[in-house]
Amino acid sequence: MEDKVIVAIELGSSKISGVAGQIMTDGSLKVLAYAGVPSSSCIRHGAVYNLDKTANAIAEVVERLNAILSTSIEKVYVGYNAKGLKSIISKVEHQFEEETVVSQEVIDDMFQQCSEIDYEGYVNLFQESQEYVVDNKRGTETDPMGVACRSLGGSYLNILLKKQVADYIAQCFMMAQVEIVDGYVAPMAQADAILTDDDRQQGCVLVDYGSDTTTVSVYKSGMLRYLRVIPLGSALITRDLSAVLKIEPEQAEQLKCTYGLCNLIGSQDASETIMINDNKVLLKDIGDIIEARNEEIIRNVCVQIKASGYAEVLYAGIVLTGGGSQLRQLDQVFVKLMPSMRRPRVVTEPACGVTWVEPSWKRGDGSQLALLSVMAKGDENCCELPKMDEIDNISAENQDKVVQIDLFTEAGESAQAERDRKEQEEREKAAAQKEEETAAKEEEAEKKRTKKVSIFKRWVDDVMSMGESFFEDKDENGQNSAN
Repeated sequence: MEDKVIVAIELGSSKISGVAGQIMTDGSLKVLAYAGVPSSSCIRHGAVYNLDKTANAIAEVVERLNAILSTSIEKVYVGYNAKGLKSIISKVEHQFEEETVVSQEVIDDMFQQCSEIDYEGYVNLFQESQEYVVDNKRGTETDPMGVACRSLGGSYLNILLKKQVADYIAQCFMMAQVEIVDGYVAPMAQADAILTDDDRQQGCVLVDYGSDTTTVSVYKSGMLRYLRVIPLGSALITRDLSAVLKIEPEQAEQLKCTYGLCNLIGSQDASETIMINDNKVLLKDIGDIIEARNEEIIRNVCVQIKASGYAEVLYAGIVLTGGGSQLRQLDQVFVKLMPSMRRPRVVTEPACGVTWVEPSWKRGDGSQLALLSVMAKGDENCCELPKMDEIDNISAENQDKVVQIDLFTEAGESAQAERDRKEQEEREKAAAQKEEETAAKEEEAEKKRTKKVSIFKRWVDDVMSMGESFFEDKDENGQNSAN
């Protein structure tokens, strides 16, 4: 994978960001380029509302990455997370005329039936089998193949996104003339990057506390069980501070990051003040503003955790990420509102590890986790890096070695022929290795085929094929006029 350059773009509410890098042999990520463009004027709660500005921002991110890499990016992977993204449980029943042993074909047919369900106004982006009920018995099976029964019921988790939101994403990339290799539900990519098998098995909730949205993903028995996006985020705290204290948003953001939930610090002096624009402001007042809005957001998170039905059995506790997760004393709020759960832990980078060729790109606050997680999912080369002339890398003290190379080997083979032969051998070796890797991936994909499927790429291709006429029949609310 080190020879492949993976490019990922995330459509965030505060920033559209892009990253280009390589997946090293040890599984770690090496970031070769990073760029970000503000998006608050074109994306709200993760959903595109100004297509022209979003398309221009995507194009600008790609151009900045091109400039850093001195190349031309051909395609990208996309991470998406927006209001309207949610999970639902769908059920499919299969009746047999007589007692029958469940085969893989039956399981595949049921999976296909579920994928064909029409969710009006939504696009089904992901599907995963959960459990099966055999002959209406109280117990469940995760793998019913080989079981003899007269009826089989399957439960499937589907991830849905509002169709208009999904359509706008595809349309923006088409307008920016950027090809999409594939797309990933950002919270699920994050889970793959940071949750352990024990976390998923014992049960945990992953909370991505973002700028404009907060996403709640519940895992239990090794599977995703529930997902909701709350249209509230840490940017609301910044706006509250700016409005109440009558200061610039940049100042408000700095106050939020510096003091956080300072009222929860036991040693805090209630009369302590700081100077803001020649005005004395009590730290307690700052803490009150932050605490009020933050508690509203966290209470909504707790409501969603309880709505999942798994709140009492999430033994691995809460995993926090996203820019809002850096709010000081945030863990105390969760302990207060959900005392039965373990104290949250904060994760800011993928477990595989990340190396940044330019340290200043790294923010280290969790806001880049989704982007890096999407990059980690990529397996297709997105651009070719320029090849440097080897002579440029030879130090001055080694220059004499250049002229001392023999023109022929002892066997009479020319030096150039020897180099050509070795390069050909290396290419053949690499091709054989790639063939083996491809075969292994195809075999693994076949094993997983009946468990889960993402139709993002197929759906994007359908939208792209419609071209610019895609929105001609849309009314002002974004709905088809024929409906």
